[in-house]
Amino acid sequence: MNTTQFINWLPELLQGLGLTVGASLVCIATSVLWGCLIASLASLRNPVLTPILRSYTSIFRNSPLLVQLFFCFYGLPFLGVNLSALACGILAVTLNEGAFIAEIVRGAIRNVPKGEIEAAYSLGLTRPQVVARVIFPLAVRASVPMITGQASIVIKDTSLFSMIMILDLTRAGDRFYSRYFSVSSIWIVAVIYIALFLIFNTAGRLIERRVKVRR
Repeated sequence: MNTTQFINWLPELLQGLGLTVGASLVCIATSVLWGCLIASLASLRNPVLTPILRSYTSIFRNSPLLVQLFFCFYGLPFLGVNLSALACGILAVTLNEGAFIAEIVRGAIRNVPKGEIEAAYSLGLTRPQVVARVIFPLAVRASVPMITGQASIVIKDTSLFSMIMILDLTRAGDRFYSRYFSVSSIWIVAVIYIALFLIFNTAGRLIERRVKVRR
C-alpha cells in the first residue's frame, strides 16, 4: 500500500468505521433492552408465554448468527417484510445477542435473595410488581459484568454485515484488497477492530464499577 492508494481508500475506510461504530452502539442498546425484556417476561412464569420465550432463546443461542442474518436479509422479503440491509443486520444481531443477554439476566434473577422477594410479597405487592420493582433491578445490577462482556462481542458480530453488502469496516478492507491485491488493508482493519474492542471493554469496566452491587 502506497500513500496514494491509502489516501484514495481513506474516505471509504472512515465510512466503514463510522458505520461499524454506529451499528455496534445501536445493536448493544437494542440487544440489552430486548434481552432484559425477555428475561423479565419469562420471570412472570406465564404458562403460555414462558415456553415460547424459552424456545426463542434456545433457537437463537444455538444457531449461527450468519444464518439468522441471511434469514433476515433474504427470507423476510418472502414473508412480505422489506427492510434495508442495515436494518436486517441490526435486527439479526439484536435477536441473537438478546437471547444470550436474556439468559444472563434470567440466571441473575434466579440468584436474587429469597429474603428480598418474600419481603416484597409481605408488603402486598403482586408478582408483576415484585418483578418490576425488586427482582429485575437487583438482577440487572448483578449481571452488569456479564452483560458488558457480551455487549463487547457485538463489535465482532457486526463484521458479518459485509456479507449482506453493507459497507462496514470489514467490507472496506475487503474492497481495498480486491482493488489492489494488498493485504495491508486487512492488517489496518484488524488493528482498528482491536482498538475498538479495547475501547468498548474499558467503557464496560467503568460501567461495572459505577453500578457494582455492594453487600
